[in-house]
Amino acid sequence: MPPANIARKAEAEPIASRRPVEAGLVRGAEALLQAMASGTSIPLPTGPQDWGQSRKAVKKAARLIRQATEALDARRYKAAEALLDEAIALLESPPSQLWFYRLLAAAKGANYEYVVNNYPRIRALASGPEEVAVADRIWIDCLVAGGFFREALQEAEKLSAGSAVTAASLRPVLGVIHARLGDLPKAIAIQKSALEDDPGNVLARWNLSIHQLEAGDLPEAFENYEARWDWHDFPSERRTFDIPRWQGEEPEGKRILVWREQGIGDEIRFAGVLPDLVSAGAQVTFECSPKLLPLFRNAFPEVEVRAEQPAPQRRARDYRDFDFQIPVGSLARHFRPTVAKMQERCRPWLKRDAEIEGRLRADMNAAPHEPVIGLCWRSANRNLQRNHHYVQAEYLAPLKLLGATKFICLQYDECSEELASMRDLGLPIYEFSSINQTNDLLSASYLAGACDLVISAGTATAELAAGLGVPTVLFGIPRSQIQLGTDGVPWHPATRFLPLNPDDPIGVAKSVLFQWKEIAAWASQVTNADRQGDWTLSFPGA
Repeated sequence: MPPANIARKAEAEPIASRRPVEAGLVRGAEALLQAMASGTSIPLPTGPQDWGQSRKAVKKAARLIRQATEALDARRYKAAEALLDEAIALLESPPSQLWFYRLLAAAKGANYEYVVNNYPRIRALASGPEEVAVADRIWIDCLVAGGFFREALQEAEKLSAGSAVTAASLRPVLGVIHARLGDLPKAIAIQKSALEDDPGNVLARWNLSIHQLEAGDLPEAFENYEARWDWHDFPSERRTFDIPRWQGEEPEGKRILVWREQGIGDEIRFAGVLPDLVSAGAQVTFECSPKLLPLFRNAFPEVEVRAEQPAPQRRARDYRDFDFQIPVGSLARHFRPTVAKMQERCRPWLKRDAEIEGRLRADMNAAPHEPVIGLCWRSANRNLQRNHHYVQAEYLAPLKLLGATKFICLQYDECSEELASMRDLGLPIYEFSSINQTNDLLSASYLAGACDLVISAGTATAELAAGLGVPTVLFGIPRSQIQLGTDGVPWHPATRFLPLNPDDPIGVAKSVLFQWKEIAAWASQVTNADRQGDWTLSFPGA
């Protein structure tokens, strides 16, 4: 069993699903609400004797459980954990179901230390095979999140052999494990087999779409990707409209509302398909994240770009004149249904400003021909699951060997200690502290545009640079879903993919240095900047 302080991480399979065998336990806040209303899963007491506690304590525990439900629904998992702990502490004999929800809240909040320390004890409280299956699923997800894929496979196979209910619950995650181990055909076959037995298995269909994207199996991957709206843990708002969903009907002359989804980086990447819809003759309105409004208005003058409003502030009259609506992540399904079509139509979609870029370069005393490289090593959103895709800042310090090169910090959150560490190790990196790269995305795009090359983890920074057409070296776990089965990134016009080896801390820097002449030659060919850089100045030792 891995230690409680799991040090490695991987792209974790979602913990919650909507499978019938897990009803009442792993459907998260929705099931908890139902259980509280019906008394079938977490029996709220009718009197103090039910839980061997005073009426006042029981009443308070019930209130805390309801608050935990709200926190789970809002994905405030740390708050849910704290509320459940408080409720449990009030009760002399908490029902076993409450402990299972406590384990679930920890897993959803990436508190894997709690899972490691409490899984055996909580599993022993199970009153039936369904509860055992829930605990086992959370445990396997914990191993996957820690990057212990082979251990997860062995455990999952052993647990599945002991229970048909557990086997059904673990089937989708088995596919994910095989994908992480590099066997995409087997992963796809497992998810398809699960769907043959249960066509309504939303989690298996969602996993299948990700595996197919990783393999480049288009357009079927895009078709299955629509399952995201039925997956309970998908992090985007399920918006409802009286407007019909656009399904590929003739768009010419139609007013089509396109609305945002997922994270900022996803939104930037998906927005690259908007020009396809405009070229087809549609009158397009795009509701985007407020912080992206200036960037997208600058990029898409032919589109009515407006900020998405909070649900209570939306007015019916703002939507009554549209013919169709569609989430932005679904556009590629209609306009770029194959990898070849994706590569053919991919162009820079964000606008550059040579004058502003020149002023920024002058601020750091960079001559027009002098190479400038932007660096971003992680996302602001970090946990055990995500850290496997990033590197520590100091591991990029060997890039100081790149001759007469200047470096810009494109890390968009507070990173002063990391910058100090890089400088202590000899990497001169310039920071534009006056630019809020988290919220001022237009200015952040100018900063990325001032670079001749960007080296970045898979973050919004990489998407900004790629959208501008800045040569971008994107590092990450091999077989990323945005690679579409290629060794590059078909979504982006000028991006190289650099596989990240989590067992080699300075692997990114070493790969860049060893491949530098090839990277420099590629960057000079694909750049869309007006200036001509002299990459010979950057050769190691120059």
